[in-house]
Amino acid sequence: MDEGIMDYLKRVFPERGKQITELYNLIGRPDERYATSIFIYGGTSVGKTSITKSLLRKLNMKHAFVNLTECYSSKLLYENILNKLSDHKIDPLTGQPYAKCDNMMDFVYYLQEIHAEMNLDGSVIVLDRAEKLRSMEFNLLPVFLRFREICKINITVLFISELIFEKFYGRAGLVEPIRVHFPQYNKEELLNILSEDIHYARQAILNDFDELIDFDENFYRNYVNLFLSMFYRVCRDLSELRYMARINFVKYSEPIMNKETSIDDSMTLWRKVAPALKSSLEVLYLRIADDKTHSETAKQSSSSTFSKQNVARTLELPFYAKYLLIAAFLASYNPAKEDKRMFVKNHGKKVKSKSDIKKKSKVSEQLNTQLGPKPFTLDRLLAIFYSILDENIGFNNNLLVQLSSLVELQLLSSLSDNFVLDGRKYKCNVNFDFIQTISKMVGFNIRKYLSDFSHM
Repeated sequence: MDEGIMDYLKRVFPERGKQITELYNLIGRPDERYATSIFIYGGTSVGKTSITKSLLRKLNMKHAFVNLTECYSSKLLYENILNKLSDHKIDPLTGQPYAKCDNMMDFVYYLQEIHAEMNLDGSVIVLDRAEKLRSMEFNLLPVFLRFREICKINITVLFISELIFEKFYGRAGLVEPIRVHFPQYNKEELLNILSEDIHYARQAILNDFDELIDFDENFYRNYVNLFLSMFYRVCRDLSELRYMARINFVKYSEPIMNKETSIDDSMTLWRKVAPALKSSLEVLYLRIADDKTHSETAKQSSSSTFSKQNVARTLELPFYAKYLLIAAFLASYNPAKEDKRMFVKNHGKKVKSKSDIKKKSKVSEQLNTQLGPKPFTLDRLLAIFYSILDENIGFNNNLLVQLSSLVELQLLSSLSDNFVLDGRKYKCNVNFDFIQTISKMVGFNIRKYLSDFSHM
């Protein structure tokens, strides 16, 4: 085992030593390699792709790394693999691949041709976003699972996916790959990883204040611990947490730089940074500004409302997408049993007694808008959408595309598998201030359709 490579990877990717060792043992010795296919799986931002790429580069192994989101057809997939394994440089003028390849038989033939010229034994094919194989040609997954047996070349295929392998069981006769699991980071692991970013924190302070406060690793670790106490419950994405931790550290340090408090007064620092962290939670995943712009915005206004309204106004959503988002908010924060009363005309008004009103307004923390979003089905979302929309439009692919865009923007979360067509569920990620701004842009009174305010 090359200790230098292992030490480097474990230093660059802390808390992933076990997975790095597993992968190295499976592909690090080409002469002893026995794994035909390896299935690497885990959630988003857990290091699957980065570690695989770094390991292959450090071992100087010939490999073809292919993202199946980009290579969405078998033709693109075949030609990309052939280009990379043959070291073929595509002419930007002609765009000609190594060979035009439309089927698996031609792909294997050209691969053996490359092998005869440059010996592909010990090479690796990496299929990132492997879950896309489920919607591609039926023979791709079974063939790549037993690829060495079919092409007669010592090539290992690595699948990288966010889904477990059981989700691929729709195909009969699949060969079981060796599995390597990348679990989500726990809070202690995230604390250790984010605490390593202290040099970025120092640079952020210099960029904003042109001077550096004298803080040590314990000070930054305490900040990260406070940061995770608010963010860990709602986000486990390391990339997003790292981004948010860096841009909020400047706000955390402002009272010290402005001589308002000392570096040891952690309670005052926490009290002052808490509103900024809560405001950042509202724009999680949106990344509407870079670090410098975020810092300048924070200095211009301490009001979180300004930030939320500004985000809502800068989002260039199509007209129907705004109504879909409003409908999603209503579906998330209204009980399903209230839909008839809220959205159906001539449903028969319920007579409210004084006890009903008193019970409804007794404790503000019991309001649905304070308890968090609830899941809802696609059918219910569309029913509310058509109810609140004044126009008569038919159901078409355009609406589904706009719904997918809201999920991609993290304004909605999909709680179902992408291949589940019946009873798909979603959850709305935006808060009341955000959706109220969106509603004003289209002239919609959202309070009128929320059960929390119906008694007022």
